[in-house]
Amino acid sequence: IYRTAWNFTSGEINCRGNLQRRATMNKMEKLKKYAPLILRTGIAIVFLWFGFSQIKNPAQWAGMIPSYASFLPFEQTTLIYFNGGFEIIFATLLLLGLLTRFVSFLLGLHLLHIVTLVGYGAIGARDLALAIATFSIFLNGADEFCLDKILKRRLSEDKIE
Repeated sequence: IYRTAWNFTSGEINCRGNLQRRATMNKMEKLKKYAPLILRTGIAIVFLWFGFSQIKNPAQWAGMIPSYASFLPFEQTTLIYFNGGFEIIFATLLLLGLLTRFVSFLLGLHLLHIVTLVGYGAIGARDLALAIATFSIFLNGADEFCLDKILKRRLSEDKIE
């Protein structure tokens, strides 16, 4: 024997479990809009951590510099500082949601380059997954919490008034 309950939204009689599942699904649908924000924030935090780590302790990163960098007209430490600065600046832009597509595309390319340097293994697999997540931000573009969208809305509202 199944207990039944009236579904007021569709006018059907359903099992009570179905109503509870629908209520849960409705709650989850409302949370979907936060997924791009959470992904963008998580990826930005990863880049910020690595960027600040490179600025704080460049000697720790010297072993990661590719061999072709020896042809550059400056020290290895300078390249590490430059890379750390790049990651901090672009991660901050990503976190704020400014130039979202451009920034996520560059950061994704940057990660793919790192994957080619570290090769197949645990670090390479992790960085490849981060690159794919970063490219998904690129494909999605600015979400509703990005300053890109917020500023665009405000500008369009100002034009209307």
